[in-house]
Amino acid sequence: MKIDFYYWDNQCPINYETLELLKKLDSSLFDINFHDITDNQELAKKMKMYFPSLTVFNDFIRWRSPININLINNISKGVIIKEEPYIVDIPRNEFTGNLVKLTGKTISGINKCCTMTECIEACFAKGEFLSKINGNFLGYLHYKGNKIIGGAEYIPTFLVPYDIPKDSDTAFLTCSYLSSDTLYDNKAYPLRVLEKDLSNSFKRILAISDEQGVFPNGNLKWFKEQGYKDEGIISTEENYAKLHLVSKIL
Repeated sequence: MKIDFYYWDNQCPINYETLELLKKLDSSLFDINFHDITDNQELAKKMKMYFPSLTVFNDFIRWRSPININLINNISKGVIIKEEPYIVDIPRNEFTGNLVKLTGKTISGINKCCTMTECIEACFAKGEFLSKINGNFLGYLHYKGNKIIGGAEYIPTFLVPYDIPKDSDTAFLTCSYLSSDTLYDNKAYPLRVLEKDLSNSFKRILAISDEQGVFPNGNLKWFKEQGYKDEGIISTEENYAKLHLVSKIL
């Protein structure tokens, strides 16, 4: 079976984990090809990439969610598997906890919420990637007690490989997490504080949101509630997502 893995460096720690997973597969059974889109905007545009990674099986099946060995084995056997979007109703009740600056060191804390295997090395790889771009300040982590419940991070748009508007006055929200709480919105507070900080260096911020799902960020209704303008659909993933570009003046 042929597997093509397209990825934006270590922007997501799951990219690191997936690379490690694929490197361990039997090369006599799998034809594996790696494509880093970080400095290849044309490839990102060609593949219509607006997720941190994209796995393509046998030049046909596009898979945006994290993959694992069970999925790989099932697809290799011809099992038909439907990728389901991650749909969560985000509560309106906003929680305001303790914010910690996201840095190359504090990023290790996301291993329990943003990885498949709680791999700390994957988190540090993400921190190293972002630090090369942003320096010491990458965004915010939102804590309730000693547990991360949300966060927001960014990079300048001119360093984003996706096919989006780019200029030195615009930031891009790389990730707004988490969306699994059924009682509170834990994402709004860190995003609002990040926006205030970014207003010292940028004039606006962009993000990508699905209409219904919360991956990769979102959903669209939530962004509108945070004061973002819907700039329209930029990509449609058949039976999975309708991705919108959203913007906000800072």
